[in-house]
Amino acid sequence: MEFLVDSNIVIEVLNAEPRGIEVFRQIALHPCSMSVITYMEVMEGILRFPPTPLTEQFFSEFLQDYDVLPVTQLVARRCAAIRADLHRKGKRVRPRALDLLIAATAIEHGLTLVTRNQADYADIPGLMLFNDF
Repeated sequence: MEFLVDSNIVIEVLNAEPRGIEVFRQIALHPCSMSVITYMEVMEGILRFPPTPLTEQFFSEFLQDYDVLPVTQLVARRCAAIRADLHRKGKRVRPRALDLLIAATAIEHGLTLVTRNQADYADIPGLMLFNDF
């Protein structure tokens, strides 16, 4: 199994929060990636709230073990399909724009999403969620 790690999990690890570290222990033997969207959200936190334990250098070192997956045309198309489906079902889309790009990245690459915000992703068809929390 391969994983795509969501922003909230990365932030927990960078802040040395035990629950985030435990999740990473569970998935550490498997290939892990993150979306460029997750990269952007974590980097925003680093730049927005200095000084914090989230230093740019620590994050850079953390990234050495992860592929950062871009938003390609295929990911964008997948996200558009998810958005269209959710619109048809009367579900909220706009406030979840970044989460939907992360979900589309996971689906397009056949990855299981590791997130604490499972409720935000539960209505996305075809998305596999890591449930060992």
